[in-house]
Parts: sequence; C-alpha cells; structure tokens
Amino acid sequence: MTNRMGSRDREWQALLDAWRPPHRPEGWVSAALWELLEPAAQEPVLRRLFPWASMNELHVSETGDFCDYHAEPFPAIAASTDGFVVMAHPWGVENVVLRSPDPRAALSCMVRLLEEAVPGGRAV
Repeated sequence: MTNRMGSRDREWQALLDAWRPPHRPEGWVSAALWELLEPAAQEPVLRRLFPWASMNELHVSETGDFCDYHAEPFPAIAASTDGFVVMAHPWGVENVVLRSPDPRAALSCMVRLLEEAVPGGRAV
C-alpha cells in the first residue's frame, strides 16, 4: 500500500509541476486549471486517487490506469475563464452537476460525488 500511496503522491506532484505558473497566453496550460489544482492537491479524498488532467479538465482514477478510465464512475471538473463545471460520469454537457466561478465549490461537489460513487457509501 505504501508504494501505491507514494505513486499517487508522485502523480499529484507531477501534475502540479506541469501546470504551475507562469502561464503563457498562447500556451496550452490553463491558469484556471491551476486555480483548481492547488486546492485539489490538498483535499484528502482526492489525494487517495491518481490525478490526471486533459483538455483543461481534472480527472481522478483509483487504479492509475488511464486507458481504462471509462470503468470508473468518477466525476471530472472542467476549468475555463468562465469558471468551473463539475460533470458526473460519463463526462459531458448532458451530465453537468454544477457550474461555479469558485474552484473550491467545484471541488466540494466533486468530493461529494466521489463519496457517492463508491459502493457501500464509504469514502474513497
């Protein structure tokens, strides 16, 4: 278990390093996603999962096998200059649960959905 936790910690650190400011206006890195990643990396429920970001979205995985992410019913958060959108799984506009200008509100919603997604109601 220690190796898996260490691996999760390394993935969180790598994600933070990849999205850390400064952000170039013409670059692929979103400043809005950084606003989300900083508090997300401190959230205990999320820290127990493997993170990944794609297309300015934060995703998590229990296994760390991102090729099989469709098997895990976890929510995601999209970040933009207009705010944050929490999507239930499967992700898409038809499954938007929350729109908010506040990254912490989006994270709270994601954590609640994660806790509901786990069989038996136990926290992830």
